[in-house]
Amino acid sequence: MFLKNPQSRFEEIYKIYKESFPDIERRTREGQKKVFYNPDYRIRIIEEQGEILAFLGYWDLPGCVFLEHLATLESCRGKGYGKLLVEEVLKETEKPVFLEIEPVTEANPVTGRRAEFYKRLGFHLNSFDYLQMPLKPEDEPIKLMIMSYGSPVTEKEFDIYKKEIYRMVYGVN
Repeated sequence: MFLKNPQSRFEEIYKIYKESFPDIERRTREGQKKVFYNPDYRIRIIEEQGEILAFLGYWDLPGCVFLEHLATLESCRGKGYGKLLVEEVLKETEKPVFLEIEPVTEANPVTGRRAEFYKRLGFHLNSFDYLQMPLKPEDEPIKLMIMSYGSPVTEKEFDIYKKEIYRMVYGVN
């Protein structure tokens, strides 16, 4: 379900967000609240009996869609909620769709499972390096990987989208 007024459910969503992502991969409460008021930011949720079980926070930018945060309550993982949320967005856009993931390593098997999850949905892990810009002033950029929906892209092809993501999501020119 697309949440037309995400501000009204901010605390509930922020709780899941905070539990699901390490500090380096999330904004401060105030920073995330500001994002909720951005006209390009969207939230989709799955709820049951008035409780949010999963959410997808993403950006519907002029040139692309950027999936930023997908999270499910720990007790609800493995039930297909994340898949449903991503598929809803994919069905509703004609734009290129991108997301960031941690580099896949043997030392952290979750990274491989996460990449496989998105591959099953039609995303491709691209081979070029990418830096996620800091979400808080005190943070440093993080080395991540870009996944693209439908087909792989080259670094040169992604560059125009990267500039848009950097500018509109991270506030960096």
